[in-house]
This record gives sequence, structure tokens and C-alpha cells, in this order.
Amino acid sequence: MKITFDGAAGGIVTGSCHKMTINRISYLVDCGMFQGHANVEGYNWQRFEFNPREIKALFLTHAHLDHVGRLPLLVKAGFKGKIIATDATRDLTRLVLLDAAKLHKEAVEHGRVKINGKKIKHPLFTEEDVEDVMGLFDIHEYGTIYDYDDNIIRFRLRDAGHILGSTIFEFWIRDKDKGDEKKIVFSGDLGQRGARIIRDPDYIRTADYVVIETTYGGRLHKDKASTVLEFLEILTDVQKHESVALVPVFALERSQEILYELNLLFEKHILSGLRVFLDSPMAIKATRIFERYRKYYDEDALALIREDDEIFRFKGLEFTEDVEQSKKIKGVKSAVIMAGSGMMTGGRILHHLQNFGGDPNNHIIFVGYQVRGTLGRMLIDGKRHIKVYGKYMNVRAKIHTLGGFSAHADQMDLLYWLRGFGHSVKKVFLVHGEDDQREMFASKVIADLGLAVYMPKLQESVEI
Repeated sequence: MKITFDGAAGGIVTGSCHKMTINRISYLVDCGMFQGHANVEGYNWQRFEFNPREIKALFLTHAHLDHVGRLPLLVKAGFKGKIIATDATRDLTRLVLLDAAKLHKEAVEHGRVKINGKKIKHPLFTEEDVEDVMGLFDIHEYGTIYDYDDNIIRFRLRDAGHILGSTIFEFWIRDKDKGDEKKIVFSGDLGQRGARIIRDPDYIRTADYVVIETTYGGRLHKDKASTVLEFLEILTDVQKHESVALVPVFALERSQEILYELNLLFEKHILSGLRVFLDSPMAIKATRIFERYRKYYDEDALALIREDDEIFRFKGLEFTEDVEQSKKIKGVKSAVIMAGSGMMTGGRILHHLQNFGGDPNNHIIFVGYQVRGTLGRMLIDGKRHIKVYGKYMNVRAKIHTLGGFSAHADQMDLLYWLRGFGHSVKKVFLVHGEDDQREMFASKVIADLGLAVYMPKLQESVEI
């Protein structure tokens, strides 16, 4: 059989898309959007390197845009197979894709989308295209081994602990030509151990081959307790100086985890008197989806619910869904403003940056990964003279990076998860990471676990 790495490879973090070909039949794991530098985003406009009509099924690990964002393009190009995922992933995918269609349409209409210097006149996909995707979902649960396609493939969904409904896929592949069976595991994106709300990643004991993400393959996050204390110190400063903290948030998981932490701080009367705005229609809708799928929660979250604690709601929290509500935030003091987009590539956070980013008493708190080429990454890397909506401004607000809130496993978590396979693994394929992160992780896997590693190039095919 053959694996082709059609995205999130060759040092590119985004655009996750991996093709398995067995007995001349092909299957996909994910089909995400490329994000970051313009030359990387340009891949979204290129034709697929395969014929979508020939893809038998797609296995979807989770609902982040860099894993689902090209699904409408795949369907438009002729894909008619099943999309295998959890129920939460299905509902969140619809939310993510509808939001992407809306934002992309607006960006095209305002002339903000350029490929090779030329303005794009038509969006990648529409809301109607998204609805065409939704009819293809085939919902499966964690833990059961399913036979598929005349027993060529058996597969099982396991909890990845990354976002609600996120999945590790185990595949048992029977090669009729060779008469043997191989086991391949795709990690998807793995979450941190001890993360809030959802359970820790499942650990798997055997595999012949593992395809693993390396987003933080060379980094260690601060522990959760230190992260929460740092967050509390910033918010205490906001309270003391009647200033404002801007939190660029991803609508899925990070928004809910920050709300969860704030709920605990307010419920225990550690904080009071601050106004908190969740100024993201998408994050608000995602929070309601989270509230529907409690079956994915960990025991700590369920225990709070049993005590009648609404874990995402507390006194002082305001959901601002419409634009007029958002505009009224402009003159607030003693406030936390959570708004998208999480990498500051668009959305309401940019308006708040214009209004509050020039004040040195204010704060900008990054709680998730920032891809190279995004405004968020530029600010973290020290750039302060930036352009927002065509106008330059100087950012004087204090910049903070709270890695302990990341949805991604760090190097230690990734090694811990990979160690669970013992020495059964013949080769580990490192994807979904910048080259420096993959290289640092590769050296640790070789030295600490004694496993063979391979770092595939973009669109490279490997026989296994």
C-alpha cells in the first residue's frame, strides 16, 4: 500500500490531507485548508493531485479548518463517498465551514484575496457548497472496530483529546495482492494530558506505522497551574489599572477552555468586577454545541455540572452576537474581550486591536498556536508596527503567550503517547509541523524511543 502526504507535510503545518491507496482503491484522512503565508494559502486554489471521484471514503479527525477546510472543494470536484467522523465533529464542521464561506466571500468582495498578485473574484466555496458536504457524513462512535469495504479496511475511532469529538484513527489494512495485513495509526491532532473539559488522549498499544502531528514537537508548554496563575496575574493587573485584555480565540475548544477557567475564578470569588465579552458569533455557537455533547466531557467537568455549575457561564459574562453589540465594546474598561480570529487573520479581534492595542496599560493574550505569516505570529515575534485594515498602527499593549492553554500536545506529551506503542512500530511519519519542530522531535524519537522516523515532503508518496 501507499501513503501520499497531500498536505501538512514538508514543513507546512496546515492543509492536513493524507491519502491511503490499497489495491488501487484510495481513501483520505482529512482534507484541510492551507493557512499562513500567501504562498502557502495559494495551494487552496490548486487542483487536487488526485481525482476526488476516485476517493472511496474520507476519515475526518476533527473540525478545525486546517483539517476540514477543503471538504467543499473536494465535493465540488466530484467526491461522493462517506465522511466518517463523530457526531460532534459533524456539527462543528458545519459551523466552521459556514463561517469560512462567509468570511471568504467578504474578503473577496473587499479585494483582500490575492494569488500571485492578482485579486481573486470568486470565493473558494459558498454556503450551498457546505450543505452539500453535510449530506455525506457517516457517524461512528469511539471504541468499536468497524469493517469497511469488503473487509479491505477495518477501523476504530479513539479519543484524541484535542477538541470535542476529535479522533485518532486506527486502521487495519488487508492487502489482497500481498495477502498480509498492516496496522496504521493516524494521530490527527493530539491534546495535552490534563486539559480541561474533554478527556485525555487514548493510548494505543500496537501499530506497524504511525503518522503523528509535530506542531509542538520541539517545545514544552508551561504546566496548567502555572498558566492559570499567569492568566490570573494579567487579569488582576487589568482590574487594578481598569485596562483591557484582548484574547484572540479559536472558536473551538480554546474559547470554551478560557470560559471554563474564568468560571472557576469567578465562582470561587478569586476575581470579581471584570466584564467578560465573548465577541465571536462562531464561538458562541460552538459553546452551545459543547453544551449539547456532554458525553465527551472528562470527570472534572461532569462533577461541576452535577453541582449545578454552568461551566461556560458566570456573572459578568456577555455574549455579543451581532455587530451593534460588538461596536458598543469600544469604550469599556476593566474588561476581557475574547474575539476571533485566533491567529488575528481577520474577524472582530482586529477592530478591538485598533481600539485598544495602542495603550501600554492593555494586554494581548495569545492562547493558541500562531502559524508563520499570520499577524498573531508577527506580534509574538516582536513586530509592533503593523497594518490593520489598510492602516498602520503601533501596538504598545503588553504581549503574552500562554502555551499551557494550547489544544496541542507538546514534545513531552507526544513522546509519552508514542511510547505507548512500545517497539511494535516500524516507522513513524512526522507531519503537521514546521521543519525545526519536526527535526527536534525526530531526534528525541530516535534517541529516547529507538524508533525509525521519516519526514515526508509535500505530495510525496511512500510505499509501506
